[in-house]
Amino acid sequence: MWFSYIKLALRHLAKHRLYAFINIVGLALGLSVFVLATLLVNYENNHDHMFPQRERIFTVGSLFSPTSGEPISEYGNVRLAYGPLFEQEIKEAQLVARSVLRERVLTTVNGHSYQSIRFVDHGFTRIFDFRYIHGDASAIDDVHGLIITASTAQKLFGHTDVLGAKVSLNHQRDMHIGAVIEDVAADSHFNASFLPNSILTVITSLQALVDIDGFNLSGEWKSLNPADMTYILLPENLDKAWLQAQVEAASARHVPEQELEYISALKVRPLVEANTMIWDALGFPVLETIRLLGLLVLVVACVNYTNLATAQSFGRTREVGLRKTFGAELPQLMAQFLLESLILAAFAMVIALACVELCVPAYNHWTGKTVTLDYLHLLPWLVLTTVLIGLLAGIYPASLICGHQPIDALQSTFLKSRRGHLFRQLMIAGQFAISIFILAMVMIIAFQNHKLQMLGSQFPKSEIVVLSRVGIEQIREKHEVLRRDLNALAGVEMVTFSSDIPFVQSGGARAVTPIKGDLSLASKVTMVSVDADFIQAYDIELLAGHSFDTSAPLDTISEYQGVVINQMAAEQLGFTVGDKVNGIDEVIDKVVDKVIGKTFYSIADKEYPAGKQHHVVGLMTDQYFRGVHTSIKPIVFFIQPGSYQYLSIRLNGQSRAQTLMDIDKVWAGVIKDYPVRRASLDYYFNFFYRIPKMINDVIAIFAGIALSLALTGLYGLAAFMAQRRTKEIGLRKIMGASERQIVQLLIWQLSKPVIWSLLLAMPMAWLASGIYLDFFAEQISFVIPVILLASTVAILTAWFIVAGHAISIARATPMRSLRGLNH
Repeated sequence: MWFSYIKLALRHLAKHRLYAFINIVGLALGLSVFVLATLLVNYENNHDHMFPQRERIFTVGSLFSPTSGEPISEYGNVRLAYGPLFEQEIKEAQLVARSVLRERVLTTVNGHSYQSIRFVDHGFTRIFDFRYIHGDASAIDDVHGLIITASTAQKLFGHTDVLGAKVSLNHQRDMHIGAVIEDVAADSHFNASFLPNSILTVITSLQALVDIDGFNLSGEWKSLNPADMTYILLPENLDKAWLQAQVEAASARHVPEQELEYISALKVRPLVEANTMIWDALGFPVLETIRLLGLLVLVVACVNYTNLATAQSFGRTREVGLRKTFGAELPQLMAQFLLESLILAAFAMVIALACVELCVPAYNHWTGKTVTLDYLHLLPWLVLTTVLIGLLAGIYPASLICGHQPIDALQSTFLKSRRGHLFRQLMIAGQFAISIFILAMVMIIAFQNHKLQMLGSQFPKSEIVVLSRVGIEQIREKHEVLRRDLNALAGVEMVTFSSDIPFVQSGGARAVTPIKGDLSLASKVTMVSVDADFIQAYDIELLAGHSFDTSAPLDTISEYQGVVINQMAAEQLGFTVGDKVNGIDEVIDKVVDKVIGKTFYSIADKEYPAGKQHHVVGLMTDQYFRGVHTSIKPIVFFIQPGSYQYLSIRLNGQSRAQTLMDIDKVWAGVIKDYPVRRASLDYYFNFFYRIPKMINDVIAIFAGIALSLALTGLYGLAAFMAQRRTKEIGLRKIMGASERQIVQLLIWQLSKPVIWSLLLAMPMAWLASGIYLDFFAEQISFVIPVILLASTVAILTAWFIVAGHAISIARATPMRSLRGLNH
């Protein structure tokens, strides 16, 4: 019996090839999106599986207080002073180890290169069971020992058998290779970080950082680098909840009181969450969104299949009536129709897996990840998904066609009934609600991203090239030589040094007060050291006063220092600027009187023991110097050559490629021992901007697929309604109805579910957009018009699809319509 059902199902699919093709392709598209989304989310949630002790390894992170001013909610690390503290206080912990990631120069016989080096406590190589090609975990017990990965060995020496090879660390310390390990897989938190240059390459003892940088081995309460980590290995009988309580207790006993103003609490995470912590910190539920969107697209595909199958099933009414007349029972008929649905779902799943097989390599190449299709583990889930989709999508059309008396089926009288009419309309409404919701989110994110681009365009991103790591002492001595030689290049317009550049969160805030010694008026401003050309090179607009003049004593001397401040700093210091400057002379005079010439004072602290008096010589506009994802900060520019970390080069539009080559040659000629580190200002902007752009691109793909499927489902409903109402249309035409009136009638009736969908889609889009936009300090102000635009696009597209079908029905002759021959 089952074999005959399969034969009947295949014959039916072959006979109605167009409908079968549309059904299979639509369902395959939804399944491929769902399967791919599930694979990606599972991949991101299952990192570090290569470490046998993964389930017992935990990291400790910091939750920022609301008054911290940080644009994110947490970091995945803690102050470096906590490492020794946890080791002392949490006796039950097997191992505690810190990892301090710093980029330093390694010199071999083949030259100099920057490497991201993890300076670690000795327990680090016992917590993580790396696979050793040469040497073992004791390599860093020797304070001169290095552990390097196989790919790093190939890069530095050309082969991996390098045990004992001599290396110079930062031109300050002689080291040797004590072990070579296999490259850690891409699906490890070591290699999956969004931070630049964070891939695991070199490991050595923290003592080496003490020797070359004066690092405090017991740690500090002021440092909080996002690339640093603190790991704790627990025995098998202890868990996360126990460790959280111990960490909180240790912190409460020892944390400095002022620390709570910045970090409100510590948070323990299992190692498996180290990879996904970034999304929690940013407040973007990215993985949950991908999983939800994959499921929603699959729902749209299933509803689309159900609608098309329902419309198609009414062509088989006489077949069902005859089979019932000859004794077929309801369970047999249901089994046949559901088996057909399962076969179609199986075909769709096979095609979906083929699509996923094509997409996964492209995704891996694009992102550097290693997503794989492990059929051995996926097969039960794939089979279960196929069966559920086949049954859920096919049960409604099967029950609808099989649930009638034989005489009704033979005469097709139920085509005139309204049975299931409301349900079919609700399914279409649900499809379009999902599609409009996703489309609205795409538009909102796109407009917000455009706003971010415009805010970032306050600085000439494409015209500035940045050389980093110029604050090294040996390089600092050559600053003026670099400035002279770079300025001599034909493609260079201007060269400027600074301690910070736009879009980089590297500078620190300092406490200042407008009245010397009055701490009650203290507030924090971001201090950025620049040279005299910085403001002009970055097109920073001055509202009043002047830029720095190295010939003016007040601009340069350390005791009474000239500064340029932004509007927010002026207001925060009490130098009220009043109305916004609009070009009127008296307003500018007002600003000059109230800001230019004012003084304020730095407050001495442990980090900056000597307070200074600052003299305002210029007032600049408020700009998103710290990045477009944060609020505008109070900024103070001052001159302090010893703190420069970046060299910015403004290009003049001549041959860019040639100019970049010339810049590298100048660097190599002046700086012998340190490779050039060059990037455009666009790179620093895109370092954050790539996240919202990626989110927009992903959701746009989901939106396109969902809307296409919804329109296909609407076409199926239009075909069904046309088949059910052919005689009604013929009678209307005989009674004098015009083609235009019939088309308008059909469009209106088929548009009802689309309009219903707005009642669900618009509130959903409003709520979801709030979750996304809340992350940004500067938000688009026209969310509702964007949602209305998305709704309008969906409705107009639906009308276009329906109109084509309605016109063909309306043009049929009345006689053919009365006989039901137009379809």
